[in-house]
Amino acid sequence: MNPRRLGEVFRQEFTHALRRPLYWLLLAIMAFFARELSTGNATIQSGNTAVGGTRAWITSEFAISQLLAILVGTIYPLFVAVAAGMSVMRDEDQKVGELLHATPLTPGEYVWGKYLAVTTGFLAVFVVNLGLILLFNHGLPHGENIEVIGPLVWMNYVRPALLFALPSLLFVAGTSLAFGTLTRVAALVFLLPVAGIVLGFTVLWNWSPSWLGPALNRLLMILDPAGIRWLNETWLNVDRGVDFYNRSPVVHDAPFWWNRFWVVGVGLGAVALTQWRFGRTLRG
Repeated sequence: MNPRRLGEVFRQEFTHALRRPLYWLLLAIMAFFARELSTGNATIQSGNTAVGGTRAWITSEFAISQLLAILVGTIYPLFVAVAAGMSVMRDEDQKVGELLHATPLTPGEYVWGKYLAVTTGFLAVFVVNLGLILLFNHGLPHGENIEVIGPLVWMNYVRPALLFALPSLLFVAGTSLAFGTLTRVAALVFLLPVAGIVLGFTVLWNWSPSWLGPALNRLLMILDPAGIRWLNETWLNVDRGVDFYNRSPVVHDAPFWWNRFWVVGVGLGAVALTQWRFGRTLRG
C-alpha cells in the first residue's frame, strides 16, 4: 500500500465523519449516561450484580469493565454498523468505482482507509466518552451519591478500555463494513446490530440454566463478542464481597484471551475479505 494514498482516503472519510450528526448524537447520548450514572439517577445491571449500588464503588475496575462492555455491546454497535456498513455503498451510489479505474488507488488502500477512518472516528468518541466518565465520577460533586465513588485509579479505566471496548469496536466496524459491501442491502446493515443485541440478551449474556454444562458455558463465554458473559460468569454472578469488587483488579484467564483474540481477528479478517471482494468488483 502507498501510505500517501491510504492517508488521503482516510482523510476524506474521517473529514466526512466529523460532519455527520451520527457521531455527535452518540457522544451526546454517552455524555448523558455518564452524568446520570455518576449521580445515581441511572444504573446498569447485568447478570446478578448491579453497578451503582449504595456501597459498591462505580469506579472500581469491575464496575468500569461491566459498564464499558455493556455500552460497547449494546449502544455503540447501532451507530458503528450504520457508519461502517454504508461507507462503501455510499460511494457506489455516487459512482466512485468508475473513478477508481482511472487512478492508481488500490482496493486495499481504499478499503483499509475507509475502515481506519470510521474506526478512528468512533474511537475518538469513545475517548471523549471515557473522559466524561472520569470527569463526572471524580471531578464533580455527588452529594448523597458520594459513597459509591472510590479513589481515582487510572488503570481501573485504562484496562477495561483496552481489553473490553477496543476489541469490540474493531470487531463491529470490520464485520459491518464487510456485511454492507457484500450484501449491498442497507436494511440488512441496520438489522445486523439489532440482531446481535437480541442474541446477546436472549442467549449470550444472561442465559444460564442449571443444566448448562461447564464446557458449553465456557464456549458461550468465548463466543460473546462483547465479553459480558465472561465477566458475569467468571466474577459477578457469585458474590465475593463488596471490598473484593471495590479494590481487586479483574484477572483475565484463558477463555477471556481466546475471546479477545478471535474478536479482533474476525474484525480485521472481515476487512481483508471486503478488500478482496471489492477488488473483484472493480476488475469485473
